Amino acid sequence: MKKTILLCAAAFAMASCNSEKEAAIVENIVAYTEVGDTAMRVNAIEITVSNPKSLKGLTAEDFDFINNAPDGFVNPETGGAIEVYAEDGIVVTRNKNVLRIEATPFNISGARGQGWRNEPWQLICAADSNLNVSLADVNDRRIDVLDDCIKGEFTYAGLTREYILHLPKDEKGNVIENAPLLVWQIGGGEYNRDLMTAATANRCIVSLPDEGVPCATLMFAIANPNYSYSASLDPERIKLVDRNNALQMAFIDQLIAEGKVDGSKLFCAGASSGGGCTMRFMMQFPDRFKAAIPCCAMDPIVPIHQVKEKYDGQFTDDLVAAFQDKVYKWNGTDMVLSDIDTEAFVNLPMFFVHAESDTTCKVISSHAYYGARERLGAKNDKIQIYDDAYMQKFGISKMISHFSWVPLLNDYSEGTAMDWLVKQM
Repeated sequence: MKKTILLCAAAFAMASCNSEKEAAIVENIVAYTEVGDTAMRVNAIEITVSNPKSLKGLTAEDFDFINNAPDGFVNPETGGAIEVYAEDGIVVTRNKNVLRIEATPFNISGARGQGWRNEPWQLICAADSNLNVSLADVNDRRIDVLDDCIKGEFTYAGLTREYILHLPKDEKGNVIENAPLLVWQIGGGEYNRDLMTAATANRCIVSLPDEGVPCATLMFAIANPNYSYSASLDPERIKLVDRNNALQMAFIDQLIAEGKVDGSKLFCAGASSGGGCTMRFMMQFPDRFKAAIPCCAMDPIVPIHQVKEKYDGQFTDDLVAAFQDKVYKWNGTDMVLSDIDTEAFVNLPMFFVHAESDTTCKVISSHAYYGARERLGAKNDKIQIYDDAYMQKFGISKMISHFSWVPLLNDYSEGTAMDWLVKQM
């Protein structure tokens, strides 16, 4: 009897040992990210282990994210503070020794706590704490779209600038030749910053590919200080703006010569300081572009944002004169003043977008740009002014209404600027 009891106890002990789950030995952790509206977002975590059996049987129910919140500044529905996701949207898949945990994309910095302090996100595994992950544990980061972009330098007109270029591909992964091109002009906050900081500041490079539109997208990092308000009063600052534009045009000409983009389908857009650069770019090369979107544009043509009109309509009058004046162009040795082709400039369709409550670049600039071009004969321009309720839908509060590029780059519904742009491709 005693011997039987001992044998049963031994068998029970062996069964317990066999049923005890093997702890994972983690070798590598990769965060898969994407460019968000106001921050980078995490959409998946991949964990590589040295002992594949440790991953057996794991399901979505074993995992939970904490402090995973969307990017943006306010709750789109309530206008209040952003809340963490009620549902994480976790999907778990396994390929040999690699475990992939996908989730609803969340802010890489985590959630905002009291005093707007970030509370870091964490991935918790109830079945094996060795599979817990925080941002500090990540060994490598991947960025959707941007990792597949071409990055390089280009020299022209006495300047050297870094660029990032997305070229669309077909279903087989082959680059589509002679694609349309959207060149984006960066905002003042990205001036004099490194290439990837500028490329991830907003969705300028990824918006069209994320929408499935086969269009090349291009952005240059402008390695000089922002030109700031009323730059038109300083010829050297304006000359530098136009010099940067001349460099971009020369690079685009190279892409055309290489068969990468279609020279008859060139588009330009930009926000804030980039909106102002878009205007000057079109003044320099109005016959080269098919359409443009100036967003919450700065005032590098005539002073607008930090001055008051001497009379109603002064800004429009000043712009009417400026659009018939001169811009700087590269003549092979220097930037020299050249006449604007006003007729071509006026015939180039533009879609102006601006937030009604923008205090950084006042909405009057877009009204003045639109009005001046209309007076000169423009018949194909459009303008859309975003009210506070519309901005809130994209997580932007009235206090930071300058961020009108967020709805611009997200909304492709009928009648929007991006819908208008795509239809011309």
